[in-house]
Amino acid sequence: MRKIGSFEKHPNICTPLIGHTRNDLIIEAKRVKEHAPDMIEWRADYYENLHKEQDVITLANDLKEEIGDIPLLFTIRSEVEGGNPISLTKPELHQLLHLICKDGAIDLIDYEMHHEVESILQIRSVSKKHGKRLILSYHNFEFTPSAEELFSILKKAESLHADIGKIAVMPRNHSDVLKLLNVTADAEKQLSIPIATMAMGKIGAISRMAGWIFGSHLIFAVGNKSSAPGQILIEDLRTIIETMKKYQD
Repeated sequence: MRKIGSFEKHPNICTPLIGHTRNDLIIEAKRVKEHAPDMIEWRADYYENLHKEQDVITLANDLKEEIGDIPLLFTIRSEVEGGNPISLTKPELHQLLHLICKDGAIDLIDYEMHHEVESILQIRSVSKKHGKRLILSYHNFEFTPSAEELFSILKKAESLHADIGKIAVMPRNHSDVLKLLNVTADAEKQLSIPIATMAMGKIGAISRMAGWIFGSHLIFAVGNKSSAPGQILIEDLRTIIETMKKYQD
């Protein structure tokens, strides 16, 4: 299976930071790093001073210093895709993303595919210039689109030169979960980039446990606090994965 960048493990487990204040985030980072995740995501849409560019840059650098060699993913999730409401205008958002790529000690950046193609390509250009990997993501908290649409979304991420394509959807039944896993398997065979797919909520929890078998390279798990419904504690997830790996050979 393809690996994400130079990461040697499969799958990679990512844990979120969702603190509102600088102090909360530093404490959260200390706790999360004790679990030794493969990646840590700063969900900056929860940060109270997101409108202060220099505060964001400084905090990103301090978080990176705290977590050391663990890759840091910077995400501002939009409200329409399940994020916390923010006060930034679109130009302000893009300006901040440009600055975090240029001056922030981050390793990856997440950007949603509902943005215009021109905006996506601009973020791709800036992130690549400054050596940051780009996750192009799609989140649907209402339902699970058709298999054709799901595959098309991942194909679009590839065509827009993402380093990783990500999909998170809400299943209404177990058939929706099977649909996502089948699309994951197809994408793993046909696309040239690593993918991360997950079904949310209790019904979708199995996709977080077993999606890696079908080709999902990145799993989001709880290290301190959950950032999406259905996330599993990192210790429990590791136990499940290691148990399943015993029967893969």
